[in-house]
Amino acid sequence: MNPGIFDTFVSLCRCLGIQVLLFGPDYNEIQNIDYGFRGKIFRNFDYGRLADALNRHLDSGVYYLYEDDLKLHYTLIRFPRDSEAPGLSSGPGSCICSIGPLLHAPINKSALLELMEKQGIMPPLQQDFIEFYHRVPLFPSLDVWNQLVGFFLNQYGFPPKFIEINNDSLDFSPACTPDCPFPDMPDVAIKAVEERYQWENALLTAVAAGNLQQSMDAFFQLSQYKIPARISDPIRNQKNLLLSFNTLLRKAVERSHVHPLHIDNLSRQLSIQIESALMPDQLMPLPSTLVRRYCMLVNNYSRRAYSFLVQTCMDYVDFHYNADLSLSSLADLCSVSSSYLSSLFKKETNMTVTDYIHYTRIRQALFLLNASNLSVGEIASRCGFSDANYFTRTFKKLQGKTPKIYRKDMGIN
Repeated sequence: MNPGIFDTFVSLCRCLGIQVLLFGPDYNEIQNIDYGFRGKIFRNFDYGRLADALNRHLDSGVYYLYEDDLKLHYTLIRFPRDSEAPGLSSGPGSCICSIGPLLHAPINKSALLELMEKQGIMPPLQQDFIEFYHRVPLFPSLDVWNQLVGFFLNQYGFPPKFIEINNDSLDFSPACTPDCPFPDMPDVAIKAVEERYQWENALLTAVAAGNLQQSMDAFFQLSQYKIPARISDPIRNQKNLLLSFNTLLRKAVERSHVHPLHIDNLSRQLSIQIESALMPDQLMPLPSTLVRRYCMLVNNYSRRAYSFLVQTCMDYVDFHYNADLSLSSLADLCSVSSSYLSSLFKKETNMTVTDYIHYTRIRQALFLLNASNLSVGEIASRCGFSDANYFTRTFKKLQGKTPKIYRKDMGIN
């Protein structure tokens, strides 16, 4: 058996915002199985009774699919006694793994109201109840989830048997009455909103740094917190949320000293893309697209590490790449000597002013080679090269191939 396989699975679940708990030989953390939700909503809820039920009813080597009375899904597994209990310092022994809660389909407002009525949830607790479901992660395909868990359990060392159970076989019901929260317990609603804002701030910080991996990790965590609909039209509601998200990311990128014109160009493109969507499926991939595009913007155009003088030169080149640029012209623009600008630019960017001019022009040339049918000579002229042969030599030096071969390799005639 390979405990590292199980560790990989746990890391994957946590990246998706899905909780993984291990119990055994004690159940000290049993109240965390539902984030302490039932202990908050129901008076004197007995988690110990649930621990006893788990201990009595779960057999080793069985993969249990459990849906409780609150429509929450869990995956429950008891590892065999002769296996190395993953994550437990006690070594070999029997332990129970609980994965969840999670949802395999969104719960709309009417279904939540019906569920609250069935459970007898009183008005003071209804907002907590709703916010809890906004916190529960969504894995929309039960079949894919079963295949995923089954794959990792097979890799871990034993093929699981699948059994579906419900409250008749494993009682997760409160057996008590709903009550108002105790004064010294934090509101579920307040905690969920606080956590959502924490992940939102973590995302904005990562985007401002141009760190795509950290940004996507924070984005996956943030996406587990569903925001209630503001208006009845679902497409308009999603568009409004995306436009707000676009604004948040735009403001975050400003902290990286990206020139406002670059930010405005990207923000406008993304706003048009959002508004142009006609179907929900067109809107679904856009949040992660926004995160990636703004991270790329920071990586390409951030001036945070440079002095004001170098920032000024880089911005001028970016916006006047097709003009007659040189070290001396930029030095005159900034009212400094050519030698001083050359030395400072090289020290801060690790490239010469001429190299940066070429880099910027070739970057624009790549865009035109991909997005237009212009001739190589016309592209050279539009990118500030008066000599097409010099453009070709510079392009090959930076890209490793000529513009014509680049187009051919990209399948562009």
